[in-house]
Amino acid sequence: MINIEATQTFFSGLGLAFCILSFILVFIPSKTKFGIISLCLGNVPLWSAIVMPKSLAPFMDFFHVDQSADLFVTGCIAGVVCLVLWYFLTGKIMGLYKEKFHKDSKTQSEAAKSTSDRDSEVNNGADNSDSQNDANANPHLFDNLKVNDKE
Repeated sequence: MINIEATQTFFSGLGLAFCILSFILVFIPSKTKFGIISLCLGNVPLWSAIVMPKSLAPFMDFFHVDQSADLFVTGCIAGVVCLVLWYFLTGKIMGLYKEKFHKDSKTQSEAAKSTSDRDSEVNNGADNSDSQNDANANPHLFDNLKVNDKE
């Protein structure tokens, strides 16, 4: 049976490596959301090392963790491996999510485009200058308007 201090050391190393790498990811603009979620997830092993090391000792025995090894370094390596696995797992899940819902949104955008094309065909007889003027509004439209003028 592995002792409690070894369990605390291993899970502290795992959580510390996970949290530090997640904190670095927060400052990469394309990975900010992933970094924040990973930072919250990295607190779980740290919390586990503090709150329930007796419950985690059988878990470490199951994976045959050697007590003679430097468990802090082993925990840090495990934290890096867990973060890499977490990164690829979330990337795969988000890829499937975007693939499924991107098709639905593409179908909806095509339907909206066909509806707007039909509306423009109906309004062909109407004045098309309104649509052009909406995009380029006159900046001097309200020059002569005096609101709350204290002169």
